[in-house]
Amino acid sequence: MKSLLSAILLLFTLQLAQAQVKLNHIAVYVEDLAESKSFYSDIIGLEEIEEPFKDGLHVWYKLGSSQLHLIEGEWEEPTLNKNNHLCFSIDDMESSIKNLRTEEIDFENWVGEAGKITQRVDGVQQIYFTDPNGYWVEVNDDY
Repeated sequence: MKSLLSAILLLFTLQLAQAQVKLNHIAVYVEDLAESKSFYSDIIGLEEIEEPFKDGLHVWYKLGSSQLHLIEGEWEEPTLNKNNHLCFSIDDMESSIKNLRTEEIDFENWVGEAGKITQRVDGVQQIYFTDPNGYWVEVNDDY
């Protein structure tokens, strides 16, 4: 009886593990695809991947096991704040900040102090800035 219960518990655990949801992609609507592509390729450093539409209105990027899809269309300015943001982890905060300064992209800490870095209680450093569409981007060193 004990082994039967163990087998049932193992089977149930395996079914739960298989039922987990995974993030497939994040779609971000943009005003100017070329400008946004340049930002996410050159500033963030994302790897572009092939997209199936080939209509000049989409750019796809690899994000680990997920993807970021940029989609250009009829633009309406979104209402955004820093609580609604994309976050990318990098392995070298100093190089990232140097690149932002070279590209003349202003960044700030969580409370909005220009040119400052937030130091979380767990030691992770983070900065915030906006992309060409006004979307907030966090970059941290939790790589």
